Amino acid sequence: MTVEQWRPLAESTEGHWGPLLLVLAVTIVIVTICFFMHLAVMERLARAVYRRDTPLAHPVRLVLFTLFAVHLVQVLLYAITLSILDAAGIGTLAGDVDTGPGWFADHFYFSIASYTTLGIGDILPQGAIRILVGVEALNGLLLVAWSASFTYLVMEHHWTTTGEKRDR
Repeated sequence: MTVEQWRPLAESTEGHWGPLLLVLAVTIVIVTICFFMHLAVMERLARAVYRRDTPLAHPVRLVLFTLFAVHLVQVLLYAITLSILDAAGIGTLAGDVDTGPGWFADHFYFSIASYTTLGIGDILPQGAIRILVGVEALNGLLLVAWSASFTYLVMEHHWTTTGEKRDR
């Protein structure tokens, strides 16, 4: 959908219910995509790491770099969503934001701060996108914790079964 197609959806009902319902629907879709993306990547990593026929030389590095990349993709997905909703007039970012060429960079930066629950406070969401931002923080917290647990299990498995730290 283009930004012009989103605008009538946001203004479809009286008051602020239209934008709110649209943001809730978009939020559910984004959370679902992030969850299944994370699950698929970790399943593939688990298969690669726990293969007995050809063990990986550096499984912990593979896990760390892959999960870091997946988190960045998920932050980018949230930033793109925030940008689309902002362009459609459903909400906006206020504070230390650039309205020129750095416009998307501000959305990406804000999304990183939200996803990691850092919450710096120099940029604030306004309007219905506050729902998406709050859920992004919760989703990021859960996915980062899931990644940390998975990484710990990989380290424990590879460092205790071999008797040495194989991935230095």
